[in-house]
Amino acid sequence: MARKRRGDTHYINNKEFTADIIKCKNNGELSEFSVNCFISLANRAVDRLYFKDYRDKEDCVQSAILDCLKYWKSFDESKMATPNAFAYFTQICKNGYAKQWKSIHRKTGLDSDESLDFISINSNGESSVYSI
Repeated sequence: MARKRRGDTHYINNKEFTADIIKCKNNGELSEFSVNCFISLANRAVDRLYFKDYRDKEDCVQSAILDCLKYWKSFDESKMATPNAFAYFTQICKNGYAKQWKSIHRKTGLDSDESLDFISINSNGESSVYSI
């Protein structure tokens, strides 16, 4: 896969993005550029994952964008030697994918505290279902 370059669909310049996020934090409101960067980040990072159903992919992307919009104020440039909004929000997107994936595909089956008490197999080779 070729490296993303200026002009590509989901290209984001890290320095411009970081400067805009810092400016938005000072103003208290997101700019259209930052929102577009969140959308591009969510769509770019999800391309490396495999989904059997395209609807699952769309749900995960929407969850990632929602998490970026929810947590953009928690970006703290003073905690980093070199502020990097691209890496910060990419990780938020990945966590958003995982959170949505887990909610879509909940574990099915028995938990450790549940018991299976309605199926029994006879010892003489005949299978039967019994209620216990």
